[in-house]
Amino acid sequence: MADTAPKIVKHVVTNVTDGPKILNALTPGVLAAGDSTDDPVEMTEAEYEAAKNTGWFKFGAAAAKAAEKANDKD
Repeated sequence: MADTAPKIVKHVVTNVTDGPKILNALTPGVLAAGDSTDDPVEMTEAEYEAAKNTGWFKFGAAAAKAAEKANDKD
């Protein structure tokens, strides 16, 4: 019998919009404008692809650092 469990991925997520956005993940959350997750978020590969395709989020530590720098300038 084939394993049908969804593949789980982990990413630090940054909201790159001007408003709050809901991140659909294994543990859903709301990210305020410019906020990043402190730790990588677990999500299925399908959730990651869907979030990436919205254009609302950037993924990875580099995006989080860039958002932090931008917030420090404000």
